[in-house]
Amino acid sequence: MSRVALKIYLRYPAWIIADIITAPAWLVLLIFPVLMFLPKSQWSNPLVLNSFLWAMILWDIVSYGLWSFGMAIRREQQMGTLEFIYLTNANRVLIFARNIFARIISLTLTIAYTYVFFKLLFNIQVIIFDPLPVLLVLLLGLFTSMGFGLLYGALVLRFKDAGPLNNILQFIILGISGVFYPVSSLPESLRVVSMILPFTYISEILRYHALGMPTLIPVKCEWIILVLSTLLLNMAGFILLNLIEKNSKKTGELAKY
Repeated sequence: MSRVALKIYLRYPAWIIADIITAPAWLVLLIFPVLMFLPKSQWSNPLVLNSFLWAMILWDIVSYGLWSFGMAIRREQQMGTLEFIYLTNANRVLIFARNIFARIISLTLTIAYTYVFFKLLFNIQVIIFDPLPVLLVLLLGLFTSMGFGLLYGALVLRFKDAGPLNNILQFIILGISGVFYPVSSLPESLRVVSMILPFTYISEILRYHALGMPTLIPVKCEWIILVLSTLLLNMAGFILLNLIEKNSKKTGELAKY
């Protein structure tokens, strides 16, 4: 299944080109307006620029949960292959989670082009204090995103088109999870909500190991919470997907576009 997912991804050069183009496009759209509100002395601050760099990479991980994993079921539905897939005895989660391999390639491209973009524009040196934990949290983040996507995908299967909701949820999660700024800067009421989201711990752990920034709670506790929440998300996604599939078969809504 991983080979199939890679073949599908590589079959369409436009997808790869889009991944290459959208990263710098979003960087320009987001970073330059933010820089306008910062003192000019901060424009060359390595910590500020590195924070933006890692934030853009984190944005990709959050987006995968909604647009890649979460919408995988919807794409199968639109292509008319969903009913045939459900006639097989293949594991449903593996069918829709196969995008993880294409997303690893996409994330690698994002990291590479984001680095080139920052290097050319700001001539920064990327700060990575602990490379191995950084790599681990990025990979674990993809599986966290997959678990979130399975839950969201199950709801897409039930309620069909969720395109507008994707955009709304994406920016809410980005704001509350402290992707572009530390969670400690949020108001107390939002901070409580933030600590419920697993993406918050990805952001916190990544900044800790890459930039040496402090975490709200001990980093070992954040690792434990992230691992457990990733497992729970994937288990819950699997259960909900099966329940909605059974219900859709009974009501005849599985093939409903």
